[in-house]
Amino acid sequence: MKGISSEAEALKRWGEDVLACVGFLTRMPVGSWATVAVRPLSQVMRAFPIVGALLGICGGLVLAAIAALGAPPLLAAAIALACLIALTGALHEDGFADLLDGFGGGQDREDVLAIMRDSRIGTFGVLGLVLVLIAKATSLGEIVERSWYVAPLALAGTSAFSRAMIVWLMGTTPPARPDGLSASAGQPGPDAVKSALLIGAIGSGLLLLAAVGLPTALLALILGWGSAAAIRAITMERIGGQTGDVCGAVQVISETVMLAVIAIMLR
Repeated sequence: MKGISSEAEALKRWGEDVLACVGFLTRMPVGSWATVAVRPLSQVMRAFPIVGALLGICGGLVLAAIAALGAPPLLAAAIALACLIALTGALHEDGFADLLDGFGGGQDREDVLAIMRDSRIGTFGVLGLVLVLIAKATSLGEIVERSWYVAPLALAGTSAFSRAMIVWLMGTTPPARPDGLSASAGQPGPDAVKSALLIGAIGSGLLLLAAVGLPTALLALILGWGSAAAIRAITMERIGGQTGDVCGAVQVISETVMLAVIAIMLR
């Protein structure tokens, strides 16, 4: 009975973590569903890849449904991306744009951080968002033409893995400044990072394996991690750590790279 009780408590804690992450990563009214225990974000973010998978499935089903109604693949992909952006409040896209503005226009570390903190979007941010959305929409348009189930599985896998990369980044990289979203969230411990990576890698691997096969799944995971590692290396050199904007950029870039790999391999 004691073992059953502890397992039930662990499942309850995971459920609370998922709801907390839904509340952070999306605009869904989590508070109206359940009372979520107040825990630091650094402790609950182990569930980031689970929420990512759920978002990906939702976006993929919208994509497949619109395409099945006869819409051109590229139009269906654009509508699905618009739905996802509305659901997440463009949380990661905003960070990605800020990072491009800072790195593109900043001369030194302090200048870069000041530009990244500015809520206004600049030329680099606008151009980066346009190019990324074109790349994503084109890739998803190619993917949805394969079969009705490929898009939901592929988008769920890439969305889960890219959000696991956020936890990995925050757990292995110090904050670049003492304040801001990333610093206030706290640094996740080894157990949270390990859980997120296991869920992200294994879960994404299985989803992508079912969608596109082993070679494509492996290549997408490797290049997805490689792109995240590259962003980490660049930010360590430029600003000496990570911020919330860097986390957003890691998610956007790694997911875009993975979707592009899948689309290319499916041709």
